[in-house]
Amino acid sequence: MKLHILTFGKEDRLSPVTKKDLELLSNAAKKLGHTVEIIYATDCQLKFHKKPEVFIKNKKVKINILLNRPNFLHEHLDFRAGLIKQFSLAGIKVINSYNATMRSKNKLRTMQILTKNKIPIPKTYILNSSEYLEKISQDIGSFPIILKSLTGSHGSGVSIVESKRGLKSLLDLLTSNNSSQPIMIQEYIRESSGKDIRVFIVGKRIVGAMERIATKKGEFRSNFHLGGRVRVAEMSRKEKDIAFAAVQACKLDIAGVDILRTKTGPKVLEVNSNPGLEGITEATGRDIAGEIIKYTVKKAKQHLKKQKTKH
Repeated sequence: MKLHILTFGKEDRLSPVTKKDLELLSNAAKKLGHTVEIIYATDCQLKFHKKPEVFIKNKKVKINILLNRPNFLHEHLDFRAGLIKQFSLAGIKVINSYNATMRSKNKLRTMQILTKNKIPIPKTYILNSSEYLEKISQDIGSFPIILKSLTGSHGSGVSIVESKRGLKSLLDLLTSNNSSQPIMIQEYIRESSGKDIRVFIVGKRIVGAMERIATKKGEFRSNFHLGGRVRVAEMSRKEKDIAFAAVQACKLDIAGVDILRTKTGPKVLEVNSNPGLEGITEATGRDIAGEIIKYTVKKAKQHLKKQKTKH
């Protein structure tokens, strides 16, 4: 079967992480007897007339299924996600869907969904200024605390702040004009500093789980692409249940869930609709890309069968 993968950015300007992920997916598809064509968002034209359509380099392309790899930031969300929606409106099955991508790429929306579904998370505030910081910092607890940009990924846009004065100065700087993005501040989980669990879910299966450990002195971020060490993680039943609950709440087909182990039990740190493949593959020794391809092919066959029965 021919599979299409959607990625965002120009072919010659993709990050090394994205290039590696596309390579792993393409190689896995080839091993399983399938072919892959990469669709670059910059090559797409959206047509609106009698019905929504998508052209690739000015040509109509037959697509059995579209594997969506949303490697873009929150600040580019509306237009980028609009392209994903356009493919769906044109009758193409997309994994992960537009709605699921919107839920997971928007960190504010993710926090709303997780909290509504009673999925445990670190205590979190999102704010636009330092004006009400006194009460907030008292509620979050002792310093240090974590400060995050709503647009960061792969560990970027995340800082640790050691004092109230430092936090106020940073917030004043980051929210100094009306066009500034809101800022997320989060309690610091001391017992899990520099460590977390990345759970990789495809469909209704956990296909891999790794512990990520920061190795650089003074580094609290455990991301693999920041030099973090990875190893297979043994998970408790509760950790598995929480990971599944987070993915189901966001309605994702393919996801990475980051979990912190705390004194009061596991807490979800993030739900990622574009989880990297290199670290989890290295840690587990499993063909994670192959699992994604198998699932995508299965969904394509189901979708094509459904279309035939309609006609």
